[in-house]
Amino acid sequence: MKQGQVILMILLVFNLWGCQEKVAKEDLNKFVATETYPNDVFLDTVGHKKALIVVAHDDDDCAMSGTIAKLTAKGWSIQQLSLQSHILAKTGKNPAEIICTSNELILEDGYYRIGLDTMKSPYLPIPYAKIKEQFLTKKVSDALIKKVNDFKPSVIFTLDNEKGGYGHPEHIFISQLMKDLFEEDKIEIQRIYQSVYTDHMEKEIVDKWLGERMKKWGYPNASDIANKMYGISGMPEPTTQIDISEVADTKMKYLMAYDEDVRKNLRKFIPYYEEFDAKTYFGIFNKEYFTVIEKPNR
Repeated sequence: MKQGQVILMILLVFNLWGCQEKVAKEDLNKFVATETYPNDVFLDTVGHKKALIVVAHDDDDCAMSGTIAKLTAKGWSIQQLSLQSHILAKTGKNPAEIICTSNELILEDGYYRIGLDTMKSPYLPIPYAKIKEQFLTKKVSDALIKKVNDFKPSVIFTLDNEKGGYGHPEHIFISQLMKDLFEEDKIEIQRIYQSVYTDHMEKEIVDKWLGERMKKWGYPNASDIANKMYGISGMPEPTTQIDISEVADTKMKYLMAYDEDVRKNLRKFIPYYEEFDAKTYFGIFNKEYFTVIEKPNR
């Protein structure tokens, strides 16, 4: 077979694959929340416009990145703190700079979990008791207390502390730690905003859409394991929603800024976002959802 014919066949295969993966705008509707929650009013009343994003991995804020971009556009100073961080191969920068002021590692040496370097599947859920045994809680806690109280934010953004999105122990660890520090008065903030999906979104995106793909690829379903292990039905229910349609371009720019090794993971939780322009995609997915943690009455 001549070289030209080989190239033609390769192009044909890729075109056919592309046609099979092509999705229409209407195909996205099944993933959109069917529930409605109260629109957030608290953030517009905050006078001290400073916030921290505290996550295990810097791309964990993907489902709250529209809200972060919106607050930044309104003059908030927002810093991201993470246990692991990605630096872009082309620019040497972190994508967080697109939506907030800066990105920093919580620990300079990056050592926060015992045996992490030898774990085959560190993302799989483990019992809550094991999380307390595996993670260097005091070391991370001491670092966070200093960074939070030095920065003096009004609000902290995290993932939820019950399931951590889909059961990743590192998500649960850092989110639970922030909740504990807040409730124990070791950090001076007003509220914690935990990024979550609605029940419908979680069932359609995490349980069905991603679950089917994990089964096809031969990987265990972390979300299903977490629900059974923790005796829960999913992430905590949202208590508020935020419209992010006005920052659609910024959110898409942020998601697209990551290198391919990260974007392949984002695709698992943000279906087909690379297939549409920002206005179209975030005109459909125009809300972000949060469970808000306030200081308990004593």
